[in-house]
Amino acid sequence: MDNIFLIDNHIHGSFGINFNYSNYIETKFVLKELYKRNIRGICPTLVGEDCKKIQNQLALFKKIKQEQTLKTCEKESLILGVHLEGTFLNPDKSGIQDKEVFLVPNINNYKKLVGDYGSIVKIVTLAPELDEDLIDYLLNKNIKPQAGHTLGEELKNCCATTHHFNAMNPIHHRNKSIALQGLLKDNYIELIADLIHCSRDILSLVLKIKPKNRIMLISDSLPSSNYNKDIIFCNKKINKKGQDEKGTLAGSNQTLDTIVDNLVNKKILTKEDIIQMGFKNQISYLNLNDKEIDILNK
Repeated sequence: MDNIFLIDNHIHGSFGINFNYSNYIETKFVLKELYKRNIRGICPTLVGEDCKKIQNQLALFKKIKQEQTLKTCEKESLILGVHLEGTFLNPDKSGIQDKEVFLVPNINNYKKLVGDYGSIVKIVTLAPELDEDLIDYLLNKNIKPQAGHTLGEELKNCCATTHHFNAMNPIHHRNKSIALQGLLKDNYIELIADLIHCSRDILSLVLKIKPKNRIMLISDSLPSSNYNKDIIFCNKKINKKGQDEKGTLAGSNQTLDTIVDNLVNKKILTKEDIIQMGFKNQISYLNLNDKEIDILNK
């Protein structure tokens, strides 16, 4: 949509490029292509991986972010910080991810994972029921802990839920769940509103319960979005439907611009809703500074 800017807090790549393995040229290519689609800022999202490989990617994104802040962003999506989705998840809700690389969410393991590159991390998804001391540590570092890939019943001090409803226990009329708590409390929620990860009816329910200033639309875009080929993701073959060979659903095969266009065309959301849930809420949630906001709005 013309003149509507977007921020995607949860994107694994696109155009055949995986942020877990992308080099400088590939990453810059994705950023430029996303900018053309009015996706003005992103949090490149990394799944669980060997600690050294994670640190290599954190170093890359930190380098690009530093370059972007030294000059006006040259028609490319702004890196706002990295979202670490893997590593601190519940193995029983691993989804498509490789549970063999998971670690208990605690301070020592976090430091082991990020090494000297913690300053680029903006969001960490974790299973709060397994948390030892990481949530409060992240909050003290101005990093957003999010509840995801979880069997937990309570958010604890998590600021948001990761791809709400997906990779967590569903709402039950007698039992507690993070899916329910996330709708009732003042936290933010991420939604993959591609009508595959969340149905039209469940989106209608969310919009009746959750204030719109606490909903963040995300893509959870796979490297296969805008690529139309099978890919390898989390060491699994993922088809064009975003599923592995067992039918497990991974992320979306759409980038955020395509998702929101569809929502407006189907009259599920208005353009004003998209501006709120696809841009303004992310600015507030990520506590972006004036310079970043100026670049995003150019």
